[in-house]
Amino acid sequence: MKTNYTVLPESHQLTAERSFAAPKTEVWRHFTTAELLELWWAPLPFKAVTKSFNFRTGGHWHYIMQGPEGEAHYCVNMYKTINPENSFTATDAFAHEDWSINTDVPVSEWEITFTQNGDTTTMKMVLTCSDRAALDTLIEMGMKEGYNQALDQLEALLLN
Repeated sequence: MKTNYTVLPESHQLTAERSFAAPKTEVWRHFTTAELLELWWAPLPFKAVTKSFNFRTGGHWHYIMQGPEGEAHYCVNMYKTINPENSFTATDAFAHEDWSINTDVPVSEWEITFTQNGDTTTMKMVLTCSDRAALDTLIEMGMKEGYNQALDQLEALLLN
């Protein structure tokens, strides 16, 4: 797994770090543009299908993680803060078909930062849950493996 993970159970956090051989502006664009997110966000064989997207403070991304057998997992990111090309924070959740948050699945807060180091950009994601049980549930659902697969797809796109 190319993504480095750190689990901090006492603070209900999962940290993921990954470096890409690409300029920070390109990595940022791939995290903040619906058409580019759709190319890599979901772990295979799923794909992300955007229904609405507004990358701004107070904006959102409504998308469906669509599976090969017709599975549809509704998801929403609600953007809280944006520091262009450096970081953003968001609430991430599964949703019902009307885009209301599905509280049967843990909701998490994400902070994603981007740092340029020469020809490499490092992305760091800190995911925080409300409690240890919620964090454990996300990890058991395959959060680490799925996010790593998605980031593998991002890496391939950035290399082309």
